[in-house]
This record gives sequence, structure tokens and C-alpha cells, in this order.
Amino acid sequence: MGLEPLWKFVFKQIKERGVDSICLPKRLKCKWDLPQCVALWLIVGRYRLCPGEGVGDVAGEWGGVRLVYRQGGHVCRWRLEKRCPTPLSIEEPPGGPVFIIDLSLWGEHTEGEKHELVEQILTSLYVVRSVWWDGALWITNTPEEFIHLFQLHARGLVHRVNIRRDFPPLRNPVVLDPEGDCVFTEETAAAHSEFIIGGIVDKERTAKSATKRLAQLLGVEKRCRIELRGSVVGVPDRINKIVEIVLYTLMGNSLEKSILRAQAKRDRVYRLMWEIQRRSTRRPDGTLAISREALNEANWLGASEEEVLTALKKVKAVVT
Repeated sequence: MGLEPLWKFVFKQIKERGVDSICLPKRLKCKWDLPQCVALWLIVGRYRLCPGEGVGDVAGEWGGVRLVYRQGGHVCRWRLEKRCPTPLSIEEPPGGPVFIIDLSLWGEHTEGEKHELVEQILTSLYVVRSVWWDGALWITNTPEEFIHLFQLHARGLVHRVNIRRDFPPLRNPVVLDPEGDCVFTEETAAAHSEFIIGGIVDKERTAKSATKRLAQLLGVEKRCRIELRGSVVGVPDRINKIVEIVLYTLMGNSLEKSILRAQAKRDRVYRLMWEIQRRSTRRPDGTLAISREALNEANWLGASEEEVLTALKKVKAVVT
């Protein structure tokens, strides 16, 4: 059994304490599934669960708890509010995976890369929140400049991200490194609770073996690469995408399915180019020729027609 969504843990607590329905604010902002939003906002402290009657239309029932929008006729004796004197106490979920983005190499980045790194970290938080909660995201060895940029990019954000100046002792960490000497599998994911993702962006320079150097600085020996059918080609390399791949693998999905789910158009095109080249023959004029059957075989990725045409154009291949 894989990692379950946060809302199941929170709603179980709520139901055990005798709450069977909750009135929601009229302007509740929700980017994920409705029960996940309710559970998340309670855990991070954006809202509280307060006693007091209300009425509304039932949006649905999850885990034996009805969620009710405040207009209509259903009565609910608990409400989601930003403030109240006697809120129902909600416990944080114990354990769970930890995604660690370490900033030991922050000083090697250009100004543009530093801003990009902050954006990828914030997107990683969005990914984590879609299933779990902020406590699963740790930012370690954070310099003062990062704190300033984080506050600049996330102005007004209520969060519980664990931002640390140091690097804490860990139980069984694994570093996710495209140059790692072991292959990351579903079994690797299940056997570890701490996943270190290098806080590295190299858009404007070449950061050779940066993740390896980071692992050495942190004193973590195990480095594994994420492969897609035997190759790292087409495996997303953005920090938030790596978090997404591992998170959905922990939820019980196959690693391949999790990678394909996280792929952007660019990733699919790169992998499809590689697959086409492997199955093509070179013609006298230097172009490649691939049969329709081989092309269909190459597109096990499920790329769109537009992406297939782009890949063919980039490798200068024609379909015979």
C-alpha cells in the first residue's frame, strides 16, 4: 500500500471527534481536490475548524465527512474559519517522505539561476501539496540571500516548509543524481524516507558533476539515477519534476508511469528523437529514414502528432 493523500489522515481525525460535516467559506481557494485543500489549510494553519452552526449545499462526502458550501439548506455545526477561540485540534501526520533540496552550492549560481531555483522550489511545494503537505519539503543549508528571494517570490504565502540553515542528521537518505552509480527503482523508493534533490540549476553555465560534489559535501554516499527504459534521456530534470516522479511512485504507481506523467513536451521530444535515431538508417544525403512501423514502435511514449513531427524534423528523418 502506497502513500495516501493527506485528506484521508485529517478526515479520519475529524470523523473520530464527532464531526460529520463542515461549512466552507464562500471564497475558499482550492487548486487541488476539495478535501485535500481543506486538510492542507487546516494543517498549515491557514484555516481553523471552529464550532458554530451554518447552512449550505453539500459539495460531497469524503471519509464520512460532508463538505458544505454556505448557501442552501443543509445544517453543519462546524465551520472553516480563519480565527476562532476554541478550534478543534488537528494533529500533523507522522512520518511520511521527506524531499530535501540542499543549497550548499547556492553561491555558484548566476543571478538568473538563483531566481529560477526559487521558482522550482515553490513549484515543488505545489506538487507536494497536491498529495501530502509542507512538512515533507526541507530546504537545507540556506543562505540569507535565498531567504530574501523566497519571501520576494512567495509574498504573503502561508506555509510550513522546513527551511534550515544547517543539514540535519538523516536516517536512510538517497541522492537523486542523473550520474548516480545505481538505478532508482520502485523498491528504492519504498526503502528510503529521505530523498535529496540537488538544489542546482545550470541554465546559464555548465555545472559538471555538481550533484556528486553536493553529495560529497553532505556525506551521503548513495546516489541513484532515474532511468526510463534503460536511459536517462527524456527523464525530466527540473527539481519539481523529480519531486513529482518520486511522490507518485510512493503512491503506488510504477516508476515508468510516474515519469511519463511528469514529462513536459520537451522531454518527450528529446526521448522520441533518441528512439527514432536508434531505429533509423542513414541515407546517402545524410538524412535518416525510418519506417512507419518503426516510428509507431518508437512512440511508446504516447507523444502527440505535433511532437512526432517536431522530433522527425530535429533529427532530419523521413518516414518511408
